[in-house]
Formats: sequence, C-alpha cells, structure tokens
Amino acid sequence: ESLILAIDTATPTQSLAILRGSRVVFEALANRESKEGPGLLSLVDAALSQCELRIGDIDRFVVSRGPGAFTGVRVSMAMLKSFALTLDRPLYGLSSLDAIARTAVAPFCVTAACIDARRGEIYASFYREVDGRCEQITDELLLRPEAFGELTLKMFPDMPIFCIGTAFPHYGDCLTKNNPSLCCRYAAPSAASLGLNMVEAYEDKLPDQSLESLEPRYIRIEDFATPQPFDFSTPGQFRKSSEC
Repeated sequence: ESLILAIDTATPTQSLAILRGSRVVFEALANRESKEGPGLLSLVDAALSQCELRIGDIDRFVVSRGPGAFTGVRVSMAMLKSFALTLDRPLYGLSSLDAIARTAVAPFCVTAACIDARRGEIYASFYREVDGRCEQITDELLLRPEAFGELTLKMFPDMPIFCIGTAFPHYGDCLTKNNPSLCCRYAAPSAASLGLNMVEAYEDKLPDQSLESLEPRYIRIEDFATPQPFDFSTPGQFRKSSEC
C-alpha cells in the first residue's frame, strides 16, 4: 500500500495527514496564523518522526489547490512540489471544498461546502451522496453571503440542505437570511479527507496535471454563472431540469 502525505492550508486551520492506502495513520491540525504554532515544515518533520518515517518513504503527495487562502495554498503547494520533484514522486492537487464536503455528505439531502473568501465573499459548492461517495453537482462558486440562501432556494426547492465549512462564524446570519431552514456547522478542510479523495479518484493512476501546470485555484466573481435548478422528482436521483 502506498504511503501518502496530504496537506491542506486553504484556511487558517492547516491540516496534515499521513495515510497508508485508504487508512489514516496520522493527522494533525495547527493554527496557520498563530505566531506560536509550528510552521508547516516543522509539522511535516514531527509527523514523519512520530510515524518513524523519512520523507523519502512517501510514495504520493496530495495538496489542496484551493479555493481558499491564496498565500496558504501557494506555500504548501510550493513545498510539496519541491518534495515531489526532488524524490520523483507524483503530486495531486485537489479541492478544499471537496475535502470539507466528504465529512458531511448524506443520502437524500444536499450538502453545501462553504469557505470564507474574505472581502465579504464566500467560496461554495454543492454535493450529493451517490453509492456511499461524495459527488459534486455544481462548479466551485464565488458568492456574496447574502445571495447564498436565495441560490439554495432556486436550485434545490423543497430539499433539505446541510451547510458545512469555515464561512459561518463571520457570515452565518447573511447565509441563512433568505433561507432560514438551512442547517449550518463549522468545519475546516481535513488533510485526511483530501488524501482519501485522492485514493478514490486516482487509485493507481497518475495525476491529471503535471507539476509545472499545477497551480492554486483562483476564482473571480466574474467567473460566476448561476447554476440551473435541479429536478429531484425521482428519489435519490439528481438531474438537471429541462425547465430553466
């Protein structure tokens, strides 16, 4: 089984995990913005030491490509790129929103993953559960918080929606303003979820991006296109409505 080192620094909570195949053997969290907390390289050294490993023992690297804190994502991506290049190992860049959603997706409801994008905006994406796995059903979006509740009503009328992420301490009231029925909970992206998403998506396949082309995911407000309504008339099935 492959040894995997996964890192997410897309939010103020930086997360690191070591996996052996689909089994998480180590996970640690630290406040990325704390001057007293460990730096990212120190966190990697401590994790490897506790697992009695060296960096050369790692078979695959996984990093969050965002969306999220651009500087945080860029730092972890640069570090893991250097490891991957030096050791000739593959590096996979995956979504921080996907990592959040994995921990909360459930049958017969929609899961919304939301990250504080600062400047009065949030990153968001919507998911469903299919055969025990988390499946994304919209693009990654950049939204004003007050537009979020209205968007959920338009896209998923009469469907229970569970919201999870880092956007709620700052924007909770705004997010639920136009849809008070939304259930919201705080959670940061998990490096363990990031690693497990890689195992499910790629298994023994190589990344779909080269080291040179792998870059942080940056979403502009101009990129936003309103998703169309979904038809949930068949229980457990999600398909785009023909009436848009």
